Amino acid sequence: MSSHVKMDFKPFVTSSASGPRHDPHRAAKIARHAVFRDNFAISSWLCLGAVMQVLAYLLLPPLYAMTPAVSLLSFRFLRTMLMHRGVIGNSQMDGVKMGKFSAQIPGKYSEPPSQTSEQDVTVIILAARSNHALGIFGPGYRDVSNYLNAMVAELWEDADKYGFLGQTTWVAANERHTNNQVMVLCYFRSVEDLHAYAHGPLHRRAWTWWNSITKSHPHLSIMHEVYHAPKKQWENIFVNNHLTGIANMQARVDMEGQRVRPLVDASRGGFRSQLGRLGRGGGAENEVYGPEPY
Repeated sequence: MSSHVKMDFKPFVTSSASGPRHDPHRAAKIARHAVFRDNFAISSWLCLGAVMQVLAYLLLPPLYAMTPAVSLLSFRFLRTMLMHRGVIGNSQMDGVKMGKFSAQIPGKYSEPPSQTSEQDVTVIILAARSNHALGIFGPGYRDVSNYLNAMVAELWEDADKYGFLGQTTWVAANERHTNNQVMVLCYFRSVEDLHAYAHGPLHRRAWTWWNSITKSHPHLSIMHEVYHAPKKQWENIFVNNHLTGIANMQARVDMEGQRVRPLVDASRGGFRSQLGRLGRGGGAENEVYGPEPY
C-alpha cells in the first residue's frame, strides 16, 4: 500500500464488542496486587502459609484446620480441569480478541484513519523501584506509587485535553527475583502534548516532592525514556490477543454515529505485512513464504 492510497477503514470489533472504557482505578488495584505479590519470594509465601497452617492445627480440630486449604486447592484444581476440558468457559480467554488486528491512531477529532500509520505517536516509559530492605514498604515508595497512579488516572479521565492515547503497566520479569521495577508505558499524540502535561500542576507537584526527598531516600529509583515516531515510522500487530499496549488506547473513531475502537482487520489489504502497515508495501510481501493462516 502506497502512502498515498486511501484506506477503507473497517473496524475489527463492532461498537457492541468494543468494551467499556478503561478504568484506571481498577487497573491500579490489579497493579498493586501484582507488586505486593512480587515483593516477597515464593519461599516466603510458602513459609507464611505453613505458619498459618500450623496455627490452625494448634487452635482448631484437625478436620477444621485442614478444610480451608484442601477445599480451596480442590476447587481451583477442579475448575482448571473443567476449563481445560471445555466444560466451562476459560476465564483466561476473557477479553481476548481472536484473529489478527492492528491498532491505528484516529485523527484528533475522532475521524477514521485514511492511511496506515498516518498519525505521529510519542511513547514514554516511566519506571520506579524501591531498593530498600523493606521493598515497597520502605520510606517514600508509597508516595511514588500514589503520585504515579494519580497522574495516570488524570490522563485517562481527560485524555483529549492532554493528547493522551493510552497506557499499560508492567512488572519487570528479568532483573531480580523479587521487588522488581514497575514500568508504565504511555502513548501521546505528540511530544508537545507530553511536554505540556509534564509541566502541568500534578506532575509539577510530584516533581517538586521528588526533588525534596531524593537525598534522604537514595533507595528509590525512577527513570523515563521518550521516543517519537513520525507517521509511517511505526506499526503494530496483535494475534489472538487482549487489548494491551497501543491497542488499549482511549481514542475512538466516529463511525455512522457510533464510537468504536480504532482496531482494523490485519488479515486484509496492506495490513497483512509489516511493510504494508508502514505504508511501504501492498501487504503481499510475505506471500513468498507460503500461505498465511489468517
